[in-house]
Amino acid sequence: DDANLSMVYWGKAIKYANHIINCTWSSVIDQTPYFMLYGHKPDISHLQTFGSHAMVNIPKAQRGQKGSCIAKRLRFMGIDTTSKCSRFIDSSHKIVLSRSAIFEEDADWSRIHSNDTGVYFSKDPTADVTQPV
Repeated sequence: DDANLSMVYWGKAIKYANHIINCTWSSVIDQTPYFMLYGHKPDISHLQTFGSHAMVNIPKAQRGQKGSCIAKRLRFMGIDTTSKCSRFIDSSHKIVLSRSAIFEEDADWSRIHSNDTGVYFSKDPTADVTQPV
């Protein structure tokens, strides 16, 4: 409810919640279900808040001319299990896969009005603002 997402995304939210549960300790089996299946501890560094906004890097090949956006604000929709990328949606509900995003989990949902906000600035070659999370 906090993310104001449509019920259309309920299935994706359940799938992601199941992934989180599988990475969580279970007293019944005295370990995580993930460890039981794969034999090693899960890496939880990729876990983010479902539906949160993120500034997702636009690959250079898709940017267009100089001065174009280098990132776009999208919504996080979980993890893509086939590519190990984060899964995002844009305002037209198109799925975007990316490993390069900066998450805005502390954003005030009522103040964010658009999924399309781009970032326009000259990129300082000494500072990479689009590092993978």
